[in-house]
Amino acid sequence: INAEYMGGCAMLPMSCEEHDRLAAGSQFITHFTGRVLGQLDLTSTPINTVSFQSLLHLVDGTSKESADQFVALLRHNPHAQHQMGRLEQALGELKESLEQEDGGPPSKRTRIAL
Repeated sequence: INAEYMGGCAMLPMSCEEHDRLAAGSQFITHFTGRVLGQLDLTSTPINTVSFQSLLHLVDGTSKESADQFVALLRHNPHAQHQMGRLEQALGELKESLEQEDGGPPSKRTRIAL
């Protein structure tokens, strides 16, 4: 395989197991995050931060890529399934932490009228 065909990518020797683990930790996380954010219909604003602009770029990039590749990665890579569980756990833990920091879920907070 010549380098021009590979778009500048390098071939790295590794086991299938290591490849799948690395792909789940980078490709799956990237696609998942981009597709979740894409569901939010985020749009550019006059006050974008550099980080928000990066997220918009991520959404744009992942929305142009095949959904088949993303689905295949989840179905056929056990490490991707593990990452999905870690994402769910992290979201739950972050939500719980925010609720504790802010005095509980929105329904339990005191509303102040301005």
